[in-house]
Amino acid sequence: MEHVGDRTRRRRATAISTALGLGLALATAAAPATAADGAVVRAAQADRLSDFGYRGDVYGVKLVTDSVEALNLKDAHAQQLCTRAVGKVVEAESAVSVPDNPLINISASTSRTETYTEGRTHGVRGTNTIGDISIGGTVGPLTTPKLVIKGLQTTADAFNTPQGYGHAESFTFASITLSLLDNTVVQSLPPELQQLLAPLDQVTDTVFSGTQQTAQQVFQVLSDVTKPIQIPGLGSIALGYENGRANDHNAQSQASALRIEVTAGDRRQLVELGTARVRMGGPAPVGVFRSGGTAMDYQALQGALRFGNVEHKALPCQGSRGRTQTYRVPHASQLVPVPVVLDGVTYQVNGEQLRSKKVAKGWSRTAISSVSIPTAQLVITDVSSRAAMRQKSGERVRAQVSTAIGSITVAGQPVPVPAPGGVVELPNGAGEIQRQLVDTGYRGSQVIGLRIKLYSEAVVIDLARTAGRIYPY
Repeated sequence: MEHVGDRTRRRRATAISTALGLGLALATAAAPATAADGAVVRAAQADRLSDFGYRGDVYGVKLVTDSVEALNLKDAHAQQLCTRAVGKVVEAESAVSVPDNPLINISASTSRTETYTEGRTHGVRGTNTIGDISIGGTVGPLTTPKLVIKGLQTTADAFNTPQGYGHAESFTFASITLSLLDNTVVQSLPPELQQLLAPLDQVTDTVFSGTQQTAQQVFQVLSDVTKPIQIPGLGSIALGYENGRANDHNAQSQASALRIEVTAGDRRQLVELGTARVRMGGPAPVGVFRSGGTAMDYQALQGALRFGNVEHKALPCQGSRGRTQTYRVPHASQLVPVPVVLDGVTYQVNGEQLRSKKVAKGWSRTAISSVSIPTAQLVITDVSSRAAMRQKSGERVRAQVSTAIGSITVAGQPVPVPAPGGVVELPNGAGEIQRQLVDTGYRGSQVIGLRIKLYSEAVVIDLARTAGRIYPY
């Protein structure tokens, strides 16, 4: 005879599982509609296809608290998925971005990526502009130095000319002002901070200001120092990064304007401002690959949280000329909403296009040596997924997926490994594990190696998600 408590627990688990599954399905289904939340995709009236593959990723603000990224990881995120189309634009903007810290206030941000032709030059350009940035000041009894930057703009550009591939990166701002605490003796400040103040006009004994004409000098100082410049009583400021590369087959450009760490108050928060990454390559006679992997995704009823330390790795749009590219992350951990520890993450991608046969083919693989969820006493070893794709020009993509799981234990006791597509219940009605969730369409497939649902925590954790798709445009 079934116990009433068992029926109640089963109904509760089913209800939560259904709600989580619905939320995840809705989030997944909605994802392709726009390049990013709030983004608008605009293409030329008639797409002109080039022989290059383009990709872009631009965002305004990312906030990290105690090494954990905030839920709204990327503000004003404009993502250009791999495309061969010229004149394709993705734009995104935020009305206002105010992180959960009264010392950090950031106004409207606008991001844009665009594929273009200018004469005989083909390229992809990414730009982010942030209206006003104000960090520090007076909050209750706390008074800190105050940094105000207006019109911060970051640009990254990758292009191809008759002379070959190239790249360009740049930063600028409309104005910058740093107000130090009263009675600060400038000569006693750290030497690096004095160098930063040197290009600025000294408005008062403790207020320094500059306009766009000083921008390059300010960024040059930030580029020359080997560590963040300390602003006593507030935190530190540093250049994010500015680099690119070009060879006979592709070019990439990436720039991140500023990293400002605020240590005043009761929290340690890192604000990344103005990031643009673009890349292009060729030839791409058949189409572009939209293929790669992500080690882990969180989905919760309150929203989605992307695991910050194991970033998505993608196959270059045009492929890798048949060479396998391997990326490794030895260790990563996520603390909220449920602590998870990953060891031995490996991404592999491979793709090539055969012009003579009008064929594109390749594969992607995501593998994790060990996954541990301490609160559930759950340990999983050797999780992997693989997605292969092959397309002859003008035809449906032929896709093949596979997954592998080493072992599953709860509190040291083995749990059966589910067959592909199968589900196993965790002990004591704690949740369930499902293997090999597949989404296949005309352009290829995506596979999730393992999905973990924890009922009491109301979260879904996807492990080893790999996509293998080819698009003609």
